[in-house]
Amino acid sequence: MYRAVVFDFDGTIIDTEQHLFQIINNHLTGYGLAPISVDYYRQSIGGAATELHQYLDGQLGNERKLAIYQEHNETSVNLPINKEIETLMKYCKQCHIPMAIATSSFREDIEPTFKHLGLEQYMDIIVGREDVDEVKPNPELYLTAVQRLNYNPVNCLAIEDSVNGATAAVNAGLDVIINTNRMTEKQPFQTVNYTAKDVTASEIIANYFEKSGNK
Repeated sequence: MYRAVVFDFDGTIIDTEQHLFQIINNHLTGYGLAPISVDYYRQSIGGAATELHQYLDGQLGNERKLAIYQEHNETSVNLPINKEIETLMKYCKQCHIPMAIATSSFREDIEPTFKHLGLEQYMDIIVGREDVDEVKPNPELYLTAVQRLNYNPVNCLAIEDSVNGATAAVNAGLDVIINTNRMTEKQPFQTVNYTAKDVTASEIIANYFEKSGNK
């Protein structure tokens, strides 16, 4: 069995991607501007979203752009936890399998939602944007997470929802299971050497933790 699990946060533990997409377009249309498309937004998921930030800066200015992300961070606490992920986390806790979060978001931005969901009872480590020089698809977030967990990457399983995140995990040496959401399901995952895709918690537990011969 795997000795530790590293979870992405946005889009994996909770579906913040659809939430942010809607908030961005609410702000854009509120100022009489055209909304962004789903395809354009999908390109930013899981990474630094530099192009999206630059676009919003150009359309709205920095102060109005920051207001979008402030609203997003403040209202994300109302989003429900992904039940399959919650089941997997409960299993890992019961079996004393260490868990971490590796997120391209700033830790301080996800902290209110993290606490509201009670994730501190599960997670041993949180690695965020302020902890690394480069975010996903660079592997540094995952390398830092497994180092702080004190495990070899090959003994750790990553849970992701995006191409950027899954690429980061694989390049760090972890096996990755991809569970998509409405915003990531059409991303080009054929570029990623993933272990499994769109599986339930029961399938993950049965196939990757309870079968003999697993890591």
